Amino acid sequence: MGKDNVKKIGIFYKDDPYLIEIARELESFLKRKNIDVFKNSDFGNLKEDESLVILSLGGDGTFLGASRIAIQLNASVLGINLGNFGFLTDVEGMDVFIAIEKLLRGEYFIEERMTLSCEINGNEENTFCSVNDFVVLKGAEDKILQYEVAVNGIKAGRFRSDGIVVSTSTGSTAYALSVGGPIIVPQAQVFELNHIAPHKLSARPLILAESDILEIEIESDGYYTFLRDGLKVGNIKRFDRLEFKKNRRNLKIVHLKGKNFFDVLNKKFGWGY
Repeated sequence: MGKDNVKKIGIFYKDDPYLIEIARELESFLKRKNIDVFKNSDFGNLKEDESLVILSLGGDGTFLGASRIAIQLNASVLGINLGNFGFLTDVEGMDVFIAIEKLLRGEYFIEERMTLSCEINGNEENTFCSVNDFVVLKGAEDKILQYEVAVNGIKAGRFRSDGIVVSTSTGSTAYALSVGGPIIVPQAQVFELNHIAPHKLSARPLILAESDILEIEIESDGYYTFLRDGLKVGNIKRFDRLEFKKNRRNLKIVHLKGKNFFDVLNKKFGWGY
């Protein structure tokens, strides 16, 4: 259960009329209970605060955005599903006010999940954090992507493919799954490398330990799209070196009840029991 009563709550949502109205109702509800409330425009001005809980109003994409803010602020995040799939979120939209009451009563616990960092060309100022995955992807007119893979400084192979997916265990049920990667329980402190449409049948998914450092050097000409959690953050070119490793901060997810990962898999994937 929660160690302290929650006194500060952030509300993160996309610019959608329905979500804006829900956010207004939540803000009014929380302020009547003497809770400090912060919304989208406030997060850039906040300092690190582990007592802050950020409510994510939307689907998984919104949750990923809220999660990156939570990591930056050392806060926690509670996902409220007002979108479509809702694989990562904890609460269905119709239960939002019931969920907030439980949160304020301290009827919650926090699960920590590993996140990833990617540093490009050894530049600390060009470092990104991801909750789900990093992707390097060739366009329709780009040359095939060729790259060298090394783990902990030891060369592990050279590959050609349409792209690369480096994902956390949380992200194993996202893009990585669609390119043939395994489902990994989210509590596992590992990350994985997957190749998109590789030219070698032997190019299989590679699971790495939390202490491992994965390096990928681009060897082919072209400007390849670089994505973080599904959003483009730049382009990658020949001779660029990407270093992936465990991020120094975990993602802290608020749960209001025990959540069985296999129940979620069955519900979302229709496994049929």
